[in-house]
Amino acid sequence: MSVLQIVSWVFLAMGLLSTVIVYVDINMGRYQGMPIMNICWPITALYSGPLALFMYFKYGRSRKEKKHKHSDHAHLKNGAKTKPAWVHIYISSTHCGAGCGLADIVSEVMIYWAAITILGHTIWASYFIDYGFAFIFGFIFQYFNIAPMKPNLSTWQITKDAVKADVLSLTSFQLGMYGWLLAVHFIFNGALNASSPIYWFMMQIGLTIGLLATYPVNYWLIKTNIKQPCAH
Repeated sequence: MSVLQIVSWVFLAMGLLSTVIVYVDINMGRYQGMPIMNICWPITALYSGPLALFMYFKYGRSRKEKKHKHSDHAHLKNGAKTKPAWVHIYISSTHCGAGCGLADIVSEVMIYWAAITILGHTIWASYFIDYGFAFIFGFIFQYFNIAPMKPNLSTWQITKDAVKADVLSLTSFQLGMYGWLLAVHFIFNGALNASSPIYWFMMQIGLTIGLLATYPVNYWLIKTNIKQPCAH
């Protein structure tokens, strides 16, 4: 086993452990004011590991209380008073990243097992299929982000707002990840695939780069009121 394989297994284990820690902590009664974040935080921890773990316990962890004790909107407003603006943007970025990250993991497994290629290369299949899945998952996550904050809107209006808020954010996330995957493709001469721990370690890095890439876009979306910040 090479040094890179060992490092890959270590970081994959750290991501899995971070996910378990966050998931267990949330389900011991520290439910998020916005229910979709109960899913977003563990997914973020899966690829960002210790970084997500630090941000969760520093800024994302809710007070221990009964689920649905307060309304989501009231909890969101209370949380908004206690966190600096950059944290709200980060959490909104993790919200986008969780949808994209989950989509990318699902699509990469599908591409590998179905041996899908475009123009003879799996990387082009990854680009197109990952984006399609990211749009679907991102829209679902965004829809359930907006719905609790704007309960008076119709389903159609929430749908339009979700698409408007998510397209630029998920595109920036995917582009950040694509740039890294392209570099990895050339570094390893296209030899890596989803059966290798190194591949998934590279995906962890790519997804984290995607998370950072979406931060400035989410800053602009929130500043212009196109997107509402996720406080929890």
